[in-house]
Amino acid sequence: MSTIATPIKLSEIENTPLRDLLGQDTCWQADLNYCMSCGKCLSVCPLHGYSEWDPRRVVKMVMLGLEEEVINADFIYQCTTCERCSYVCPMGVKIGNMITRARSLRDRDQVPGGSQKTADLHRSTGNNMQISTEDWLDTVDWMKEEVQDDYPDLDFPIDLKGADYFVTINSKLPQYYPMDLQCIYKVFHAAGVSWTMPSTWWEGTNYAMFSGDLDTWEYTLRQQVKRVEELGIKRIAYTECGHGYYATLAGYERFGIEPNFEVVHKANLYAQWLREGRIEVDPSRNPQRVTLHDPCNAGRKAIMGGYPDILDDSRYVLERVCENFVEMWPNREYNYCCSGGGGALISGFKKARNYYGKMKVDQIDRTGADLVCTPCVNCHDAIEDIGKEYERPWKPIHLWGLLANALVLD
Repeated sequence: MSTIATPIKLSEIENTPLRDLLGQDTCWQADLNYCMSCGKCLSVCPLHGYSEWDPRRVVKMVMLGLEEEVINADFIYQCTTCERCSYVCPMGVKIGNMITRARSLRDRDQVPGGSQKTADLHRSTGNNMQISTEDWLDTVDWMKEEVQDDYPDLDFPIDLKGADYFVTINSKLPQYYPMDLQCIYKVFHAAGVSWTMPSTWWEGTNYAMFSGDLDTWEYTLRQQVKRVEELGIKRIAYTECGHGYYATLAGYERFGIEPNFEVVHKANLYAQWLREGRIEVDPSRNPQRVTLHDPCNAGRKAIMGGYPDILDDSRYVLERVCENFVEMWPNREYNYCCSGGGGALISGFKKARNYYGKMKVDQIDRTGADLVCTPCVNCHDAIEDIGKEYERPWKPIHLWGLLANALVLD
């Protein structure tokens, strides 16, 4: 005697906190009921094949009320939230939003790796590296003095009210790469604009979005907005950080923040200044073969969110400051993650990173490039790390580094 299984009616499954949140979230709705189980999401997922987990499985588990299994799975922090899955979904299911919401329900002391600690430092000190205001200002002045040896008229005040641009910085620069500050100084000086760096709330990243700490994400955004508006500045020049840029624009929308200023990614500014003839460059100063990594957050995810992306402008700059620029494939909104997105760089799942990072390594190898331009500090560090893992000769470089090297300032 055969038994016919009784179909499960999704409408009769009791809603769980995660399903409730996804349904109520007017900004980031992820209506999982549209999922047709076609599998396009897993076909483009860099993590697919590493374990039994994949985007489609997570969607189905959430739909069936298996919420705790999802919230406590390593997969949601191994995922880079690159959103290749969401981009190709024919039904528009926002899988990345679901992952972020699942992370938000994980107990804060159970978040793997360093993303929550980083978010906590951002909230308590105004930056990810716990750099004191005194140390920050000392580093800014130290690098300024170094540049002034060659360009004595280069100067900018801290906390200048009414400046054209409020410049944000990834805290890794003053902590580990202070010389990179000189590149930024030179570019803004060459453009002849009025700009300032603030004494506080200058951090240009937001790891709270990665850890799923929505309260800290909102708090840090509001603190920076307050600082910009206190100085009466109308434009933020956002640092070369894909997720920081996206977290700012998406966070404003998500948390109902309505600033009275504009947020502009530095890559877009560089291109604007080149078009306007504000800066002069000599591409012969960068003779190496250079390829471009497109950051997911400032590319694909920006497009999906309706925010300005940096895909065309990054290329506009590189084509003018380099003699030998080559594309990697796939590129632009179809590009692969650097292997460190979504907090993966510091989440502690190195084996998973090495697995999907090999796709990025292969992409770069096919170009024959000497340098990989990464208009994102997180991407820079991830590509540097994965290159060392696979013993590759190419090196990452920031867009500001190539531009500053090509500047004609004499």
